[in-house]
Formats: sequence, C-alpha cells, structure tokens
Amino acid sequence: MKVREITSADRVAYRQLRATLDKESPMWGAGAGEREHLDDHAARQFDQLLEKPTSTIFVAEKQTALTGFLALDTSPWQSLARTTELMVGVLSAYQGLGIASQLFECAQLWAADKGIHRIELVVLSHNLSAIGLYKKLGYVEEGVRKQSSYLESQFVDEIYMAKLLK
Repeated sequence: MKVREITSADRVAYRQLRATLDKESPMWGAGAGEREHLDDHAARQFDQLLEKPTSTIFVAEKQTALTGFLALDTSPWQSLARTTELMVGVLSAYQGLGIASQLFECAQLWAADKGIHRIELVVLSHNLSAIGLYKKLGYVEEGVRKQSSYLESQFVDEIYMAKLLK
C-alpha cells in the first residue's frame, strides 16, 4: 500500500472513491448517488483543495486503485490559517490494515511543515471505531453538536475532535 499526495491526474479516481464510500457507509452525510445530484461535489472539492497552497488530499493506493483518502482544508483567512479541517475515508475492504493511520501520519507531517498548529475533525457519535482510532492518534473530544445529522430516519450527534501540533 502506498500513501501519497494527490495529483490532478487522480481526479476521476478520486471521484469514484468518494462515490464508493458514499455507497458503503451512511456516515458520510451523503447518500449513495447524492454527490452526483449536487453537481459533482467531490470533483469541486478536489479542484478547490488543489488550488490552495495550505490544503491538500492524501490518497492510499494499491497498484493503481485508490483505497482511501485524507483531505486537509485550511482557511485562507490569516486568523484561521493555523487550523486545518480533516476528512478521512477508507474503503471497507481495506479497513483495519493501518491505512488510516498512515494517512494521518502523512497529514500530520505535512501540516507541521506548513506551520499548522491545530487539526480538527467531526465524527458521527455512533462511529465508535473511528472515534477509537482518533483517540489513539492523540485527538481529543471538544464538544458535541446535538442531533445535527439525519441518517436512516433518525437524528445523530456529531462529535468535534482536535489535535494540537507541537
């Protein structure tokens, strides 16, 4: 498994990865096929992140197939430029193999190199395996957004987590 920073040549593969993740899990907030109805949100996110010098996407790749990603999105505003928002996903067939940990390691090195002080993320409260991983990697819970997502006919809380870099 290879982890690397994404390139513009990965646009189609990244779009397919995000569509597959939507089908595999309701924890993304987007239902299967919903991104396409929103005028290709994943492709727009891809373009926007690649245009910003302090935002990026890392991908996990097996042979030529993308198996996971981690996106870091940093605000261009000076007051927020030392904090980046993280989103991560790994295909179900590749979970539990340490891929997410590798993605986080690359992301943390990249963030430190860019002078970023804080990495933050949001996770659904019932995604216990992800919460466990984030805690293992040094992220701490900072708050709860009550009933902020509506999935499978019920409201779900979101947990804010963050890690401060040295």
